[in-house]
Amino acid sequence: MPKVNRDKDEIRNIFELACAKRAMLIFVTPYLRFESHFVHLTGSEVHVRVSRGKGDAIYFLRGEDLRLRFPHRYSFLEAPAKILGFGAHEGARTLIVELPKELYENDDRKAFRVERVGHVVATISTPKNEIIDASLLDISARGAKLSSKAGQTNKALKAGDRISLTIPIPNVVTINTSAIIRHMDTSAFGIEYAPGLVASVLDPLSSWIFKKQEEEKGRLALRGQGDNGEVGSEMQKLLGKTEESKVLVVTSDDEIEGTLRKLLSGELLFLHSEPSVAAMKIMLTKMPHLVILHLPANNMDKRRLMKSLADMVPPSVPILLLGTDIDSGVLYELGKEWRAASSIAWAKDRGGLVQRLIVGMVRKHFGLGESPMVSMEAKG
Repeated sequence: MPKVNRDKDEIRNIFELACAKRAMLIFVTPYLRFESHFVHLTGSEVHVRVSRGKGDAIYFLRGEDLRLRFPHRYSFLEAPAKILGFGAHEGARTLIVELPKELYENDDRKAFRVERVGHVVATISTPKNEIIDASLLDISARGAKLSSKAGQTNKALKAGDRISLTIPIPNVVTINTSAIIRHMDTSAFGIEYAPGLVASVLDPLSSWIFKKQEEEKGRLALRGQGDNGEVGSEMQKLLGKTEESKVLVVTSDDEIEGTLRKLLSGELLFLHSEPSVAAMKIMLTKMPHLVILHLPANNMDKRRLMKSLADMVPPSVPILLLGTDIDSGVLYELGKEWRAASSIAWAKDRGGLVQRLIVGMVRKHFGLGESPMVSMEAKG
């Protein structure tokens, strides 16, 4: 069970430290995860980085289900988040988050080990001052698992030995510390840093581990996607049979229909309907899993039609409202009025973002865990 921290002074100190280090953070919504960085804390307002091209991000981040999580020493912390609006710090635009009143520390996350370490060779000095090279198999903020030639290791090391250790992690940090061998087998041995790592080493290592953990969740969320962004066979296994994975796109725009068809038709069954009551009645009999309603313009006739189409969608089926030539704020409010699960303004360079949003909505419906990751600091 996660530990709960409601100490106001301690929470403030943690966020002050995170801002001073410009630490990485993740916003977690029901359908997407957004990567950003802490910038500044003033009063009860936490400023985080956001690019000028990401104004729509705030509409994804509104809602009671928003959480943020970030690394702190040996732990990964999580808290409910409330967006207050946009701000600025040192001439750069920021997103303002209310300082949380409570933090959660999940004990299970402390044990997360990075297994995708690449080719890293550690150097070990044994109790008899022999030097041994060992391949890094995995690493955490508290220890690591290494492998060396079995004969060499068995002669020079045994469980309980205190060793000196250097682990160079490219572009992150070089760990120079003493450690204790906690367990050994014929092919590998596990060590614990003793004493624990100093802050100048622990902080970059913890941030790197946190990012690797989030990347792993992203791989699971988007597993099997091809280079063209289509959902691959592994996702299909998670979703179930094709006939259970239908996405209905309601639009009269040929370009948007073609783009979405290309993005979604890999494994999800793509359905299309013209925006009319008669056409919708026919397509809804096919029991789509997700309905995408395209609002092409902000005029009363289009809004009345789209409202009537939204009312036809069964309450159990989520709606994604896609808008063109309409302000994001207006689109967001219309989405709430029409009980859309999410809303987003369409643009040609947003195909990847929309595709990830759709995947996130599908995953949420099937209860398949973490949502896809999107950076708040990059275009797209």
